[in-house]
Amino acid sequence: MKLYGTIAVHVRGEDILRQPGWTERIRKAFGGAPDLRTGRMRASLEATALVDAIRTALRTLAVDDAVSLVVDDLVVFQDHERTPNDLGDLFLAFHEYSSAIGGGFDILRLAVEHTEAGVHHVVEVQAHTEHAIGEPAVRIIVSSRIAAFAPVAGESAEAYRARVEPLAKDTATVEVGRLAFDSFVTRVRDAVQRALPEARAEVVRSDLRVVKPGADGRVRDERAVPPDDPHYDPHAAYYPNPMANALNMMMWGALAGAMFMPGMPSVTVVNETNAPTEEPGAGEGDAGGADAGGDAGGDADAGGWADAPAGGEVDASFGDFTEW
Repeated sequence: MKLYGTIAVHVRGEDILRQPGWTERIRKAFGGAPDLRTGRMRASLEATALVDAIRTALRTLAVDDAVSLVVDDLVVFQDHERTPNDLGDLFLAFHEYSSAIGGGFDILRLAVEHTEAGVHHVVEVQAHTEHAIGEPAVRIIVSSRIAAFAPVAGESAEAYRARVEPLAKDTATVEVGRLAFDSFVTRVRDAVQRALPEARAEVVRSDLRVVKPGADGRVRDERAVPPDDPHYDPHAAYYPNPMANALNMMMWGALAGAMFMPGMPSVTVVNETNAPTEEPGAGEGDAGGADAGGDAGGDADAGGWADAPAGGEVDASFGDFTEW
């Protein structure tokens, strides 16, 4: 189970034009106006200004734990040791490299973590100077987990299940976490909007997500996808949970058993690469995603489960972050 949201930040930019061909040059010579647009834009982004704006936004949220900063192929900062209160170190490292980076870049990725109200958040800011028209220049991904569902160091699978299963069946625990998550996503959006007043920031999604079982009733291992994939999950990339499958099975059992219960939070059903499937979750008024009369193991509906396309596997982790 995961909490997953994205924020799109739209900034000013200009069309990227292609070189005219000889027929277009002739047409222009006779007063024509050939269409040279490529469908892509170049955003008005400068690395130092963007990083400083993100720093301002994070300060207002009291977020001060850095994870990583990568500019193009240059790894500026990585927190392998999970040192607390090190966001200032990230920005110092960036300004040490700023002369080498210059103002321009192709892609900038800045990740931080933060825990509040019992929810552990990983926030990754992804900025592109060149992007397709209609897509945002900056994408902010907020991926979170309810802290009570995290494994404890040295905890066996049996002990984990005994401790977490009652919480998974408690809709109040899940709903409180979801509300805290929604509030955090909104506050991130507002803070970024204030720090970048000429941009337009909007929440694209803010979901409670559960990985569906396969046709055999078992949940497949969650798989990392590249950071530029639309379903990229930074929490899974930086802090993979060794008990994720057990948690997903427990949550799916609770979902199947409470499909029509009032107060059950709305759920987005995803596959192992975090890509949403077509099956509705609880709270959406349709039990098409699972047979409400089936067992808690997540048996397939009579129509069967259709496998969604899976993304490619990459090693997206930065060291051993399996312990919280």
